[in-house]
Amino acid sequence: MKLKNQVILIKKREAQEYINAIKINNKTIDEMNKIIVDILKIGRQEGAQLEAPQKVDVIAYLRTKGNDFKLLAENEGKLLEMDFQPDLFMATLQSTLLNQIVQNFLQNALKFTPSEKNVLLKSFQTENGLCIQVIDEGLGVDESFDHFAPFKRSGSKGGVGLGLFLSKSAADALNAKISITNRVDGIEGTVASLELSSSLSCVLPSAK
Repeated sequence: MKLKNQVILIKKREAQEYINAIKINNKTIDEMNKIIVDILKIGRQEGAQLEAPQKVDVIAYLRTKGNDFKLLAENEGKLLEMDFQPDLFMATLQSTLLNQIVQNFLQNALKFTPSEKNVLLKSFQTENGLCIQVIDEGLGVDESFDHFAPFKRSGSKGGVGLGLFLSKSAADALNAKISITNRVDGIEGTVASLELSSSLSCVLPSAK
């Protein structure tokens, strides 16, 4: 950026040329800020792993998070659907780490899903605990690619390549399993899954 500015100052230019150069530099600054923010998230996540675990109703959390992203989806001409089972699922965990994963799943799903397509946020009980999934209607993924490696990204969308790396680190800290696969229901898209184990959580009966 400094080199660009020095070149611009070497000789007198038209006002529009200066404006165009400033716009390019501002775009570069924005890209650098994204990198810095993602790197800082690594430090924040390490701190979150030291937080005292709290009892959280994961289903209630998912409803709140889903409603927040539903508005974002509608603003982009997309539909976010929700399907949560069971009605109540209590877990003792660091909520910051859970939020890191679910938020990244939803952000990626909306980023890669075209307008007028759907994204589904769902949960269901398994033999080992609770599975949370975000299912989109994007282009799918190359399953031979290590999507959880730092500074690696697939596709043409912007990003530094730390989001899924941070999500994997958060899942490891929660003793949970995380995966990114293609849909197998005949619709093109991706399934991002988080499996919380019963070793850190327990299901409580629904309130009557």
